[in-house]
Amino acid sequence: MVPKYLVLAYAITPIHVGAGKSSTGVVDSPFVRDSIGYPIVYGSSLKGSLKSFLMTKNERLAKCVFGGKPEEENILTSKYVLTDFIPVFYPVSSIDEGYIYITTRYLINHIEDLLSRLGISSLYKESKEKSEVRIFLGKISTESSLQLSDEVKSLGNLIKDKNRVYVLDNSIGLSAVESALTRVTRTELDDNTKTSKNIWSEEYIPQGTILLGGIFEREISNNYCEELNRNNVNIDNEFLKLVDNVSVFIGGKESIGKGLTRIKLKRVS
Repeated sequence: MVPKYLVLAYAITPIHVGAGKSSTGVVDSPFVRDSIGYPIVYGSSLKGSLKSFLMTKNERLAKCVFGGKPEEENILTSKYVLTDFIPVFYPVSSIDEGYIYITTRYLINHIEDLLSRLGISSLYKESKEKSEVRIFLGKISTESSLQLSDEVKSLGNLIKDKNRVYVLDNSIGLSAVESALTRVTRTELDDNTKTSKNIWSEEYIPQGTILLGGIFEREISNNYCEELNRNNVNIDNEFLKLVDNVSVFIGGKESIGKGLTRIKLKRVS
């Protein structure tokens, strides 16, 4: 597969990608997590959101790059493959600054595996100078800090004025990320009595979180791609024009405004 785009995403509103009902723990509908315990957004979630958006703009292009319906013969295969998306920079409450951005060594190593495959090395510069930050967990020593590129800082207002992202050691990093997540208790009211008949809790990554992922191109085609090529449509240019810098809803709870996410694409080939 050929690397095609780096995808930068910014949570305008909190995002909930649920892992289903939990039989244990304090949250009934926790966020999906990877094998280590960090939140993750599976590529299928963003693919579905982008395809739905693109279907309203150019249906043939949407089915070319993301595949057709199961009942449509010979066009199910998608031209583009989306990786999982990694929430990597989290805003957390800070006693000194109101809020700061944090990440962990695990998350940095995770995204650098992806960035190296995409051929990108310019999203941030790392300083090994250690410092201390005060968040709700207490005073924490940082392993290093990152100076973000203007490209990342331009994603949204919460990140644009932050000069550093603090990198935490893996021994404390996951706990700090957990402290950044939002847990919301919701209730369903009985239409007749207006009393609660169901109470549950949901888990969100907070607004302002930065997520990274990638899009790769497979050396295969489908009927819609072939039709676009016959009509001299540059598929990559048209996709970039329609999808770069759009806002889509990711995950559940769209009806209550959750999951609104800004998408920026960076072409790498």
